[in-house]
Amino acid sequence: MASYKSPPRWALQLLQYVCPSDLVEEVEGDLYEAYQWRISEKGHTYAKRKYIFEVFRCLRYTRIKVQTQNNNIMLFQNYFKTGFRFLWKTRGYSSLNILGLALGIAICWLAYIFVSDENSFDGFYPNGDNIYRPTATMSNGDQSQSFAGSSYIMGDEFPSQIPEIIKGTRYKSGSTLLKVRADFQAERLHYADPDFFEMFSVDFLAGSANDFTDPLSVVMSKSTADRLGIGLNIGEQEITISSGDQPEQKLKVIGVYKDFPSNTSIRPNIIFPFAQWAAQNERRTKIWFDINMNSFFQLDPSADPKAVAQKMTGIMPKDEEMGETQVSLGLQALTDIHLNPTFDASNGIEARGDNELITIVTIIGVFCLLIACVNYANFAVGNYIVRLREVALRKVFGAEKQSVFKQFVVEAFISSFLALVVSLGFIALMLPGFSAYANKSYAFNTILNIDVLLGGVALMLFVTLFSGIYPAILLSRYKTINGLKGKSKLGGRNYLSRGLITLQFAISCFLIAGMLTMNGQLNFLLGHDLGYSGDNLVRVFRPMPDGQTKLNFKNEISAIAGVEHISVASGFNGTNYRDADDNRIDVRHARIDADYIKTMGIELLSGRDFDNDRPSDFTNAAIVNEAFVKMVGLENPIGEQIYFNYGEFDKPTIIGVVKNFNFESLRSGIDPLIMYMGDQLMEYNTFIKFSEVDQDKIAQIEAIHEKYFSPYPLSYAFVEDDIADRYALEASIKKVAQVGSIAAIFLSCLGLMGFVGNQVRQQMKEVSVRKVVGANAKQIFSLYLKKYIWLLTIGSVTGLAIAISIMNDWLDNYTYKIELGWSIGATAIIGVLSVAVLTVLSQLYRAFKANPIHYLKEE
Repeated sequence: MASYKSPPRWALQLLQYVCPSDLVEEVEGDLYEAYQWRISEKGHTYAKRKYIFEVFRCLRYTRIKVQTQNNNIMLFQNYFKTGFRFLWKTRGYSSLNILGLALGIAICWLAYIFVSDENSFDGFYPNGDNIYRPTATMSNGDQSQSFAGSSYIMGDEFPSQIPEIIKGTRYKSGSTLLKVRADFQAERLHYADPDFFEMFSVDFLAGSANDFTDPLSVVMSKSTADRLGIGLNIGEQEITISSGDQPEQKLKVIGVYKDFPSNTSIRPNIIFPFAQWAAQNERRTKIWFDINMNSFFQLDPSADPKAVAQKMTGIMPKDEEMGETQVSLGLQALTDIHLNPTFDASNGIEARGDNELITIVTIIGVFCLLIACVNYANFAVGNYIVRLREVALRKVFGAEKQSVFKQFVVEAFISSFLALVVSLGFIALMLPGFSAYANKSYAFNTILNIDVLLGGVALMLFVTLFSGIYPAILLSRYKTINGLKGKSKLGGRNYLSRGLITLQFAISCFLIAGMLTMNGQLNFLLGHDLGYSGDNLVRVFRPMPDGQTKLNFKNEISAIAGVEHISVASGFNGTNYRDADDNRIDVRHARIDADYIKTMGIELLSGRDFDNDRPSDFTNAAIVNEAFVKMVGLENPIGEQIYFNYGEFDKPTIIGVVKNFNFESLRSGIDPLIMYMGDQLMEYNTFIKFSEVDQDKIAQIEAIHEKYFSPYPLSYAFVEDDIADRYALEASIKKVAQVGSIAAIFLSCLGLMGFVGNQVRQQMKEVSVRKVVGANAKQIFSLYLKKYIWLLTIGSVTGLAIAISIMNDWLDNYTYKIELGWSIGATAIIGVLSVAVLTVLSQLYRAFKANPIHYLKEE
């Protein structure tokens, strides 16, 4: 009698678990017989292996034991299947709807990327929450002035005297001529102290900052090292620097660090030890209130910044020259630097943000998304009319309102998801232009950041809820009997739909009026009479080390064909002016030469210009502007001695008065100005007036510049471009507003098309009856246009009123500004209404051309 072996116990138990109860006995028996046969024919090992294999194959018999009645999983599967089928069946309308939704999501997603990037500045440093920079507020009576920065000595004394400051570093920008092997090239640099690298968690890829106290050491970023041909193989690598008028120096590269992220206010490419700056500026290291750099202090986490600031104010000695002016120091958090307009972004701080641009981008993004959601809701209602019988049948077979509601919300989710995917294509197309407008360097892989992706998912969910709830509620509440009778009219006056359309065009008119206002203001700023002429005027930036070099340089430039005038001048500096009663007044002053006024085309109102042949003009003469005369209250200014002193230049006599000219932005008024020819300021700018300028003349300037200032490269700009650069923010806002306005009006018209199409489809029988009884196209157009023109007019007027209120507040930021006249409002309303009327007529035209027999045959 043959002996039988049992199969593996675990395999038999697995078979009994996964195999359905109605099959397990038969399958178990078959496998058992096969197992015994294989043992006799091919051995136990083979039989065991095949048995296990057959058991795993039985996993396909596994069934999910679920209840089929009122099962949520099956219901949602059905919702998705029905939704996809309906989208495919109505792919024409659905594609248009999804494209509009995708455009709205893309614009809002871009706005989210920009706003989140701006708000993320400096928030990633491990020690960032405890890093601050000093600020100062100067108060005198009712006047006060706040600024950020510190002196060299503050960076030394405060950390050593205040225990709450556990680390400190000074930070300042500069420039130098640098070469590694071949020629010198201009490089921007920064100075810092050794604590900088720990405070900002600098990640070194090669070397370190251990020897950073050596003034002949330097560290640089990876991108800079690659650009200079150094890479990570620093070894004994040296660089040579030169300041032009001083001997060359060789510095050892002791470290290469990972580039700082783009969303930080600290972006040094090359860092020199502050010991080197101190060696060249020894006098400035001992002056308490010589504010020419930033300092950063890392406080103990338990420290109170306000208490530390009070200690700083107490340590700083009293300056006799300040008189009655009170100075109080404060601390500004690192994360507050980027978007706080109160304090400047100079002395090495990069990439100043602007809340105004953030607000504009946010408004456009939210409005475009809102319009797109309204479009979807109106499109969905119009599209779903053909499904009213389907809804009625679902209810007859037992579906509750809640189930129908869920179905249409799921379909809204499907459309939102598809729109999110399509929006990636829109973003890929818009991202380069948006980056240029917003002065960013976004690449498409920016979207792959987890925070950005989560933002996109959040937008999709918002769109699903906001745009899907209205049609879902409307259709779920539809009467079953009407659906079974084939009545396709939803009934009611559709107040919500009409309100949404009105809202859309209020938003569109608001954006267009705002865009027109910004465009007009920018054109006004660029075309305003500044009091001088920038046409064919070239500015060369180069310090003049001595008078002879300046004279020789001017003479050779003057010999270039087409040069009408040439002048060398300093920038416009600020200081205090004391009048006869010892009152302190803020004034601006500048060092110019005898050719400056005619080179710049400034109008001399009274008195005379400077004269090189009068020695007293270099030591005791000044020319002032109208603002200075008005401020001091001089009735006959010519010949008056004023109480101005700056260095050795003291109490000059006014020899001329010029018409006010805007030497800075038109956002503010014209400051009182004193101009002189003394040697109290370094002259940096050479202004060259041409009858006509071209690149050949620039090349001639470059050759002369190289003769006198080699190895410095020529640094020049056209004054017209300098003027335009002052309003770069306004230009960016204008471009963003233009694109946003165009997108908004396009999306609004898309929504109006869906709403009107919905209404016309419900009233086609009425249109057909009117056509049969003799109504012509003009009568039908007029009748139905009246229904919508009031909605559009109300929306446009409302949007315009809001725009006028907000734009008036915006224009108040400018001393020189346009007036909001009727032309801007009329242009905005006419533009919106014209496009909207054409959209309405396109839908009515389709209705009029339709065959009335198709809609009347049931009667």
